[in-house]
Amino acid sequence: MSETAPLAKRPLKPYTRYLVLYLALTVGSVWALVLFYLPDYEFAVGLFGELELSNPLVVAVLNSPAIAAVIVLFLYDGFRGVLNFLRTLVPRPKDLLWIPALAAIMLAYVYAVRGVCLLFGIPVPPDPENPLEMAGTFFGLFLGEVGMLAIAMGWFGFFLPLMHRVTGSHIRSGIATGLGIGIFVAPGNLFSSFELATAWPLYVTQLSVLGIGMSFLLSRMKGNVLFFLVPFWVSASGSHWEMYVFMTPTQLVQMVLFGALVVLLWFVLKRQAGGELDPPFVFPEYLENEYTVRTGAVFPGVGNKSKELDPAPSSEPELTGARHEETA
Repeated sequence: MSETAPLAKRPLKPYTRYLVLYLALTVGSVWALVLFYLPDYEFAVGLFGELELSNPLVVAVLNSPAIAAVIVLFLYDGFRGVLNFLRTLVPRPKDLLWIPALAAIMLAYVYAVRGVCLLFGIPVPPDPENPLEMAGTFFGLFLGEVGMLAIAMGWFGFFLPLMHRVTGSHIRSGIATGLGIGIFVAPGNLFSSFELATAWPLYVTQLSVLGIGMSFLLSRMKGNVLFFLVPFWVSASGSHWEMYVFMTPTQLVQMVLFGALVVLLWFVLKRQAGGELDPPFVFPEYLENEYTVRTGAVFPGVGNKSKELDPAPSSEPELTGARHEETA
């Protein structure tokens, strides 16, 4: 699978400090919390309480990707930067059909995982939930897994576009983002159970495949991370629907099938774009393109901080996933 015409790599400066701050607030916070509890758990519990979802400290750490993204965007361009990012969360009318389409594809993926497991003799629960139960479970997960929204906003809303800037590549950026999320969630795997700890490398591989797919999709959708949420929640519901069991053979099946879906996504998006896949959008230019600040924006924004930092004339906006509305 080849990518589109390569996007030139660009220097990380003057945005290095944003990357360092983001990683410190996300990866740094979760690992600092775990390492504080690890030497003397009882002492740590006495100070901050049990590491439970009701613990405000745990809630803050789980939501740190979104918190860090908002802080970085504010430091970059104040409220204008934050608002321009929030505008990218509003789907364009022509993109709305992608949401039910992706949800349906991921539902088929869940059934395909179960079917392949049955085909190869991998154990699965005998009685999956019925459609009504599945709907209830899905909405329960949708409302309860607030950390997924934080991951979408932070890792796919800020980190992925910054990796696009550094690498100029959908594939390398997706892998870097998957690895970053994997390191962020690693304490939950490594200290929860032996099964989760041994499954972590496969989980990171799955996240990297997901990151590549999101790089393709979000570049097409002008950085709209909402397109990540619905299909991911559908795919993450499979084990809760009693469709399959979390184990290494099941993960391998998921990885193969999801990889096939990413290849299919690449083919469809390339065909839609007229034979040339949309180039990766990059931070910070993707915040200030046709979709957020000019014609075609649902809620038009103002200003362009990226040009203030790099005032030299350039045709770069056409190469950052910010194509004109008539060609998008």
